[in-house]
Amino acid sequence: MKYRKTPGHVGISNERIINGSSVLVVHLSLLFSASLRHGFVPNDYCFGVILPLLKNKHGDASKLDMYRGITLSCCLSELFESVLSRVFEQCLTTDDLQYGFKRHNSCSHALITFKKSVKYFVQNGSKVLCVSLDASKAFDKVSHHGLFVKLINKGVPVVFIRLLI
Repeated sequence: MKYRKTPGHVGISNERIINGSSVLVVHLSLLFSASLRHGFVPNDYCFGVILPLLKNKHGDASKLDMYRGITLSCCLSELFESVLSRVFEQCLTTDDLQYGFKRHNSCSHALITFKKSVKYFVQNGSKVLCVSLDASKAFDKVSHHGLFVKLINKGVPVVFIRLLI
C-alpha cells in the first residue's frame, strides 16, 4: 500500500492500515479468510468514487474526451485484491505477448515490439501490412459467463471465481 493516496468513499486512508496495530492485522486476516471461505465480500468493496482526470493540462478542458475517469476504491478492497493476486498468481498467468494490465508492462512496450517487428521484416525485404483494432470498450461488452467458464477451464480455483461473481 502506498502513502498519501486519496481515501475512497469509506474514508479509510492507507496510512491507517499501514500504521495499524497487530490486532488490526489479525482482524483483516480473519475478514479475508472468511471472504475466501464463503465467497462473499462486503458491499463496500463493490463501490468506488469516479473522478474525472484531465488528460492534458494544456488541452481544451471543456471537451469530454480530454478526461479519463479514475476510481477511488476502498483501501480494504484494494488490499484484499493485492492478497488475492499473490495467493492465486500461479493461476492468473497470461501470455508473454499481453502488455496491458500487467506489472512492468505498458503500451510503450507493445509499441516498441511492433516497431521492431516491422523494422525486422522491412529490412529483410518483406512487405508489412498492419491492421489495428480499438478494443477500448471491449471490457464493457465481455460475456462474464464466458469469462468465468474460461477461468474454470484454466484451472482457477472455484473459491476465487465465486468471489469474482
